[in-house]
Amino acid sequence: MRGTYTIKGMSFHAFHGVMEVERELGQVFLVDVTLGLELDSKNSSPSVDSNLRGAVIYDLTKNVMMGTKYKSHTWLALRIAQEMLGNLKEVTDVSVVIERRNLFIAGDVQGSVIEVSCSREEFEKKG
Repeated sequence: MRGTYTIKGMSFHAFHGVMEVERELGQVFLVDVTLGLELDSKNSSPSVDSNLRGAVIYDLTKNVMMGTKYKSHTWLALRIAQEMLGNLKEVTDVSVVIERRNLFIAGDVQGSVIEVSCSREEFEKKG
């Protein structure tokens, strides 16, 4: 049996991007993290629930968002996924969605979204 746990709409004013203005002025990023879990109806572990509290996921995401400045938003999302898989052993896979609304583009654009997904198997092969 498989389940997911999602934290949606985490908001960070951070300094990622290719353009210098993005790294100096920063912009607001909205982040959604979905964690995949294998569930066993016979053996429900309380550690799964306590480790997947929103505060833990938020803190792991915040550490990446507010740490190193990434030029690539794809690598930023991948780094968040790796942080989840590296710290939450019960997670089988993770999907990270990063949305930016205030783009430094000379045009009428509502925003951009990047999504990455990574399984524990892929993470351990590269790790």
